[in-house]
Amino acid sequence: MRVKQGELLGGASHGVLACVALKRPVREEFTYGVPHAMAENLQVGMRVAVHFSGRREVGIVTALPQSTDVPASRLKNISAVLDEGPVLDEDLMELTRWMGHYYGCSWGEALAAVLPAALKREGGRRQVVRLSPAEGIGQEELASLEDKHVGQYRVLRTLLNASGPLERNELVRKLNISTSPIQTLLKKEWIVAERIDAVTEALSGAPAENRPPPECLMPQQVAAIGAISKPLEAKEFETFLLRGVTGSGKTEVYLEVIKKCLELGRGAIVLVPEIALTPQTVGWFRGRFGQVAVLHSRMTDAQRHDAWKAVRKGEVRVVVGARSALFAPMPDLGVVVVDEEHEPSFKQGSTPRYHGRDLAVVRAKRANAVCILGSATPSLESWLNAKNGRYTLLEMYERAQGGALPSVEVIDLNSVKVNGPFSDPLALAIRETIQRGEQVILFQNRRGFAPVLWCAQCKAVVKCDQCDSSMVFHRKLQRIVCHGCCAERRPPKQCPTCKAPGLRFLGEGSEQVEQAVKSLCPDARVARMDSDSMNSQEDYERVLGQFGAGEVDILVGTQMIAKGLDFPGVTLVGIVSADSSLHLADFRASERTFQLLCQVAGRAGRGELPGRILVQTHAPEHPAIVHAATHDYRAFVEYELPLRDELDYPPYGRIILVVLEDEDEALVEKTANHLGEVLEHHLADDEVQILGPAPAPIALLRNRHRRNFLLKTGPSSELLDKTRNLLQSFVERHHRPRITVDVDPVSML
Repeated sequence: MRVKQGELLGGASHGVLACVALKRPVREEFTYGVPHAMAENLQVGMRVAVHFSGRREVGIVTALPQSTDVPASRLKNISAVLDEGPVLDEDLMELTRWMGHYYGCSWGEALAAVLPAALKREGGRRQVVRLSPAEGIGQEELASLEDKHVGQYRVLRTLLNASGPLERNELVRKLNISTSPIQTLLKKEWIVAERIDAVTEALSGAPAENRPPPECLMPQQVAAIGAISKPLEAKEFETFLLRGVTGSGKTEVYLEVIKKCLELGRGAIVLVPEIALTPQTVGWFRGRFGQVAVLHSRMTDAQRHDAWKAVRKGEVRVVVGARSALFAPMPDLGVVVVDEEHEPSFKQGSTPRYHGRDLAVVRAKRANAVCILGSATPSLESWLNAKNGRYTLLEMYERAQGGALPSVEVIDLNSVKVNGPFSDPLALAIRETIQRGEQVILFQNRRGFAPVLWCAQCKAVVKCDQCDSSMVFHRKLQRIVCHGCCAERRPPKQCPTCKAPGLRFLGEGSEQVEQAVKSLCPDARVARMDSDSMNSQEDYERVLGQFGAGEVDILVGTQMIAKGLDFPGVTLVGIVSADSSLHLADFRASERTFQLLCQVAGRAGRGELPGRILVQTHAPEHPAIVHAATHDYRAFVEYELPLRDELDYPPYGRIILVVLEDEDEALVEKTANHLGEVLEHHLADDEVQILGPAPAPIALLRNRHRRNFLLKTGPSSELLDKTRNLLQSFVERHHRPRITVDVDPVSML
């Protein structure tokens, strides 16, 4: 029986119908009845509580249909309406619909990615955990858990090092653990949990930094601002690729364009790739515009919720943040800026696997706004789009403060003396720079102390029991840690394979670089920035503030210090190893290495003093390193693009990465072979290359066996749609093994 609006719904009072999207991997919305008492103010974009499969869940109303084919006996009513008005406007509703379609997920999963965590649950309260004040937990209690109850040990260790209570969900995500260790510690009364209001904290962000406009803009800046202002004033969509060498003043272009945007009564969103960039960047924007909302993953749920509400009400007109800031509910959006647009961190690593850069273009188009993609080393996808006329190319070749780009010296590690992580030339340069009272940045894109624990007797490497990867030694923790699954244990005293004693540490991580530079320059003030040492937003702000104030002489770090930071006192940048990303099993390895070297090199010589870059490498003749040393982006592009074209890789072709994983290796292999047969059957007559099934580069991760496919579809949108729909249908029919479909992946690992 077809149920229509106004008819009796499941024995309830008369009401209307509502389609509700839930965070479920099913490409359909679910129809519910709406009791008359709830129906009067119900609108599309509002949150509702519903019962689904025996659970109460929060969903978003996507439509108010006139009728449904669901039998009246099976039609359930909405349990509660959670908002007084829509939390998502029409633009964001349509953007998420497009996102779900393109990236192969449900509309409900896309909507869940947009909402702050506080709006994904009923009520406005969150749970935090802290150490029990009555227990007085110290090192003895901690040591008693270290070997037998590693999960509990890691929870207590993290809370002991924290400055206050931590959100329970954030703690689980950070440590990659189940909730069981937390539950056990709660029963022991070693920690306590409490619920607190999720709407009482102020907007987060760095204090305003006085960065007044320059007295005179460079001609290249004036030209860029003028070109971008025309479509902005006309309320017309256009995408600009702003390629400017490091230090050319791209940020000043952003600031001037946003100033015009605000004068027109419109709003702006600025995306930055690293959380580490937000304190300094937010400081600049606050200094120019006043209050700025900040949105990124290091904020608490409460802070994100408060910022979200302030933006939606129109109280804040500028948003700065990482990938998720793109979904800020900004009324009358005028400008979307994606700084360092080439960065892979703009790609979401979980469902929906969207790319923030590409989605920024889509959002700007729907809002009749301008989109600015800025970078000194644009992605090859954006460069080809500009070359083909889809984007407007603006280039800035000169540094805004004058002066030349820093000189780059490549040190061949095959032919010089090396002591620990430093060659003699780099060690000498560090000492001389510190003696002159100048600052140094040392870049090592590996965290921990030593990446490999190696047996000289049998040549075996100590690997994780659950992953196909080596365990990394962390000296401060005195533990070896798997960076794939976060498992950790004490370093073995003998080889697990042949029982020989005397295992050796190979390679250098950022922790070892920090120790080595302290030995090299005992009087220097040294700080380290990596995901091990930075536990909160306050940590980022503190270290960068100290470095900017000249209270730190040497900053050691991973890729979070490689771009965007502007410190005039830095005259030397040392790249400890340029090879760590060069030989990965990824077709973008050369591009990533080139971009990283250029970005790190750009941190030096931004003041009055000239800069110097020293690059240590075992592959000095590789084109990525040769062209990075000469700051020659176009030469690298001319080398790399023909290789991509020959192999039908992006930007010339479209690719989809499919990964199957499960603890049952036989099931993974059987399902992968079956999927291969399905793909061959349905795509045999199409121009789709099917590579696989094959073991994934990391064949075992978190005790799950992994096999993958790489599908190349060419530039055709129709062929991409057909392939994606075929994969989605297969996934919906197979609950095991877990199958991940990644459209436009940025990592092949």
